[in-house]
Amino acid sequence: MTDAFADRSLADHRRAFEKIWWQNPERQNATSSSWWFFLLFPEGEEGYGPRQLMFSVAACVGDQSRVNDLPPGGMDADRPVADGVDRFDATTVGWAGDEDVVHDHVVRQPAEAVLSREDQRLDAWAEGDDGTRRGSELTALSDDDSLGLRAHVVGDDAEAEFEAWGALDSKMTSPHTSLDVDTPLGGAEVVAWRRMAFEGEFDLPDGPETLSGSCYFQRVCFDVPLMPWKWIWAVFPDGTSFSVLVPFVGPQLFRRGYGFSASSRLERLTIPLRQTGFWNWGSGEGHVEFDRITVEPLLGTGEHPDFDVRVENEAGDYVRFVARTYGHARNWLDRPRLGGRVTSHWSYNEFMFRMAGLAGTVGGTPIDAESMGTGFGTLEYSTGFGL
Repeated sequence: MTDAFADRSLADHRRAFEKIWWQNPERQNATSSSWWFFLLFPEGEEGYGPRQLMFSVAACVGDQSRVNDLPPGGMDADRPVADGVDRFDATTVGWAGDEDVVHDHVVRQPAEAVLSREDQRLDAWAEGDDGTRRGSELTALSDDDSLGLRAHVVGDDAEAEFEAWGALDSKMTSPHTSLDVDTPLGGAEVVAWRRMAFEGEFDLPDGPETLSGSCYFQRVCFDVPLMPWKWIWAVFPDGTSFSVLVPFVGPQLFRRGYGFSASSRLERLTIPLRQTGFWNWGSGEGHVEFDRITVEPLLGTGEHPDFDVRVENEAGDYVRFVARTYGHARNWLDRPRLGGRVTSHWSYNEFMFRMAGLAGTVGGTPIDAESMGTGFGTLEYSTGFGL
């Protein structure tokens, strides 16, 4: 897999890169939503953590949709889009955290967004009565042999301006379409850029500083209802990455707000709809995929649950660890239906964690905390049904 991407031309990479600047309005319907998001892991003494930051621009179809209880906005699925310029309501959100404190909602700004395919930029700024701007912008960085992104985010409690670049020598370091499903009933398209290097200036609640480290970026377009899923992205000090995705159904479909079942047994009454995962060595010399995956919450372990994570495949590769959570952030979407008589609710929970008890064998190589160092990551546990 790595060699195939290493042989790609810059023109091939640009074709994937260009999809970042389009949300397929021709495919959208009443359930559609889109978001562009960064996960940042600043480099620290133990590796890429424990500090983490997230910034996202999110939009959804519906003229009375609410993100995080902010004033209603939304997109019209039949809005006019001319000359590659798409205008729609969106909300910029963000959080920053470490093992001591999580600053949730350091940015939470609704605005009219302008997405330009030709200019390769997304602007989502709102101007206050005092003339100050809040919101975000995302622009393309490009030269003769490289591609990257520049972001500027401003909120009431934070400002960030940074650049992120990918080496374009593997699937992990290149923009690529990781999912593309288009049917008459709806679909989804995801452009992922999993391993980038970032650097920039950040003015956070703890003060201004320069940060650099590992960056994960996605542009996500869903044209189906949002449903529960479990997703993990974790990084080790040498750049090795681990990820899983498990969309599922269960009683969590009907959950509103943040909470859990009365027992771990009830919380685990779920049916996975898909199970995918991988381990990618930081050296770029190996990539192992998994198709049997469990990510189970461990209730009663603290303010927020830990998670027991186990993956394996038919070749005998396996990875096991406990995701010890040390922070939680949440964003949510409410969308009225049936003329406002009912409201669908979808909650996007993000847990910051460090790995504990790491054990496994990947491609014939035994792994543990001593050989790999400390792995830090983000675990998404989404609930509700964003109809």
